[in-house]
Amino acid sequence: MIDPAMSPLLAVLLGALQGVAEFLPISSSGHLALAQAWLGVDPSSGGHTFNIVVHAGTLLAVLLFYRQDLGALLRAVFQPRQVPLVHHPDLPERPGPHIAVDPAPTEPLALRDDLADGPGARPGPPLDVVPARVGPPLNTARALLFALIIGTLPLVLALSDTTMAIVLDAESSTRWIGCGFLVTAALLFFSHRRNDAVASLDAPRPWQALVIGLAQLVAILPGISRSGSTMAAAMALGLGRLPAARFSFLLSIPAILGASLKETLDLLEHGGAAGIAPTSYALGFLTAFAVGTLTLRALMTLLVRVGLLPFVPYLIALGVAVIATS
Repeated sequence: MIDPAMSPLLAVLLGALQGVAEFLPISSSGHLALAQAWLGVDPSSGGHTFNIVVHAGTLLAVLLFYRQDLGALLRAVFQPRQVPLVHHPDLPERPGPHIAVDPAPTEPLALRDDLADGPGARPGPPLDVVPARVGPPLNTARALLFALIIGTLPLVLALSDTTMAIVLDAESSTRWIGCGFLVTAALLFFSHRRNDAVASLDAPRPWQALVIGLAQLVAILPGISRSGSTMAAAMALGLGRLPAARFSFLLSIPAILGASLKETLDLLEHGGAAGIAPTSYALGFLTAFAVGTLTLRALMTLLVRVGLLPFVPYLIALGVAVIATS
């Protein structure tokens, strides 16, 4: 039976919500679950599957945005020695007076500037020099690739039916979603204070990658932001803002791919998607991709300028309101 609550217009609105909330550290799953609860969309009758579909839309945005980084990771696997970093066409010819550019730079400009930040230093480069996508050099790419493998390992625990049942129950509980928003707010606040006092790293060490992976595992619960928890963990452990964002979003690729594959296999096993029309799935996917692409670019600028702290008051207010009205 097709759920009349999921009209094409609603699918577009929820896809847009996913596109914004996936990359901002405010929990896309929490916002989707909350919106569906208020609108009467049952997670067990297609709402949860719709969430996976729109997450796949934002995954496509990540793949396109970080395509240079993904290319560097592939070269790190198949090439035995380092190759020079090519100047990315999205970068301006003249980066500005605050960034010293070597004739043959070994790090992306935004990452080098982020690593140079210290007490009293400005938070980042001017807006006109923030790159959209820059691939790391191969020596950094090898470390990054190994860290991504380590960080993905905790997700094995999320593949069990018991875990999926817990997630479905949490998506149906607005009180739990509100608590998740408060947890995310605490993580962002702690990471902001902590990141000001530690040296910035470009890629996490193996044990740090495991901690970030555990943060991603906890974030499968609605209300706890995946991007927020992983970026907060990375920044608290010493990564700069832009390297933390890069690692967080690259780490999301196997996570969302695995969830999408599992959901697809479940749908095939049960004879297709029930509860929501295929048109609504398609509209949600496309909208999430388009809005997510724009949001991801805006987030990079926001990270350089102010970091994650501005989202803390919003999450606290939302969490308290949700709990109070549950």
